[in-house]
Amino acid sequence: MSVSALSGGSNMFRAEYEDDISVLERRQAELAEERKQLEAVLNEYDNAVEEQEEYLRLYDDKMALQEEEMSNINEQIELINEQMKELDYKIALKTAEVDKGIEEFRERLRAMYIAGNDSIAQVLAGSADFYDMLARMEMVQRVSQHDNDMITALTHKIQELNLDKEALEAQYAELDEKKANQLKVLEELQATYANHQETLEWYEAKAEAQRSLTSELVAEEEAVEAELQEYIRQQQAEVARVMEERRQKEEAERREKEEAERKRLEEEQKKLEEEKKKQEEEQKRIEEQKAAENSDEGEDQISDYSVYTEEDIEDAPDDTWEVAMPDDNYSSDFYDPYNDYEFGKTYEEKTESSSGYGTSGTTGFIWPVPTVRNITDGYGERYIVEEGSSSFHKGIDINKPDCYGETIVASAGGVVLTASDTGNGYGIHVVIDHGNGISTLYAHMSDADVSVGDEVQQGQVIGYIGSTGYAYGNHLHFEVRVDGAHTDPFGYVSMDN
Repeated sequence: MSVSALSGGSNMFRAEYEDDISVLERRQAELAEERKQLEAVLNEYDNAVEEQEEYLRLYDDKMALQEEEMSNINEQIELINEQMKELDYKIALKTAEVDKGIEEFRERLRAMYIAGNDSIAQVLAGSADFYDMLARMEMVQRVSQHDNDMITALTHKIQELNLDKEALEAQYAELDEKKANQLKVLEELQATYANHQETLEWYEAKAEAQRSLTSELVAEEEAVEAELQEYIRQQQAEVARVMEERRQKEEAERREKEEAERKRLEEEQKKLEEEKKKQEEEQKRIEEQKAAENSDEGEDQISDYSVYTEEDIEDAPDDTWEVAMPDDNYSSDFYDPYNDYEFGKTYEEKTESSSGYGTSGTTGFIWPVPTVRNITDGYGERYIVEEGSSSFHKGIDINKPDCYGETIVASAGGVVLTASDTGNGYGIHVVIDHGNGISTLYAHMSDADVSVGDEVQQGQVIGYIGSTGYAYGNHLHFEVRVDGAHTDPFGYVSMDN
């Protein structure tokens, strides 16, 4: 109950209290709404932090597997190095044997050269007969042949060892190339990890700043609440004072009225007693007159009468009034501009081709923003904080901090059906027909780089990230449509392609 209802007038309490309380209550409502919005944004940032942490865990696992693969390759390379060292050792031993044999052969040749024909003569002269001479000549030839065979065998062994070494070197080169490729993949994973780490840090900073704002807002709410309670206490004290004054006044008026009533009753009683005395005297006079005049014995009839006192009745009018209340059934329709976009006849006329234009890859589609590998809203149901309602998200939202102006490319080749702001909430957007009933939509661009009817190739720049149309920040809204019906884009694109 308000003070005015209790008192019946503004003169019963200090009006400025009501004004101050109204201002504080309005501020309190504003702070509550602001806090609600801050907590919604904070919740969004916290969810984004959890999402980025999940990405980081995923890429940690991928990098661990990659590092394990590289460790296996390094072990194989180390094993080949050991085998090559062993072959080098064997080749060195065989080479030493060849060198030794060749050196011994050279020594014999040198000795034979120095001796000249005398050595042959000694062989002939020392022979007992002709057959003995032939035997001695055959022995000389056999020694020479043995040296040649030994050197040839050692040379072949060295060649075999060299071939084994070449095979190991080829295997080493193959593993080295594989290691380089794995290292490249690892570096790409590390770069993506760093990108997510940067995004995580950005969201954590935003969340921390939002918490700081929320703490400040809570402190201000508490201060406003304390001030409001103080004003209410003062108002209640003022009301209590006014009510006490009213009670004392009413008590004084009641006593004054009771005293007046008592005096009135005393006067009435006095009048009644005087009237009664007059009546008694009159009765006595009449009786004396009757007796004196010897009149008829009929008793005169005296009309009885009653004396009534008037009660003091206070008027208590039954004042009634109506209070205007808000309509509990009030509701506002949420306008979803995405519902208005249709792929009409133009789309159908452009899908006569039985194959796409310049597509490639497993699905034929690539990631539409090469420099941004991060999404904030996926395909499906989502809650729009700014609208305070849920809606079905027909695509995915791709963004990162400071992504305004990043290039958007055609996910696959095709013909441009739309390249403007048609007023349906998508802002500046491009629609590309890829044939086979498949089309892609790129929304909220800051500018489009193609025109209707253009044939574009996969990876060609078609526009730049912005926040035109129905958007709350810079991002690319990307959709995939099959025969005009939206579908999950992750069935066609991946951040890895």
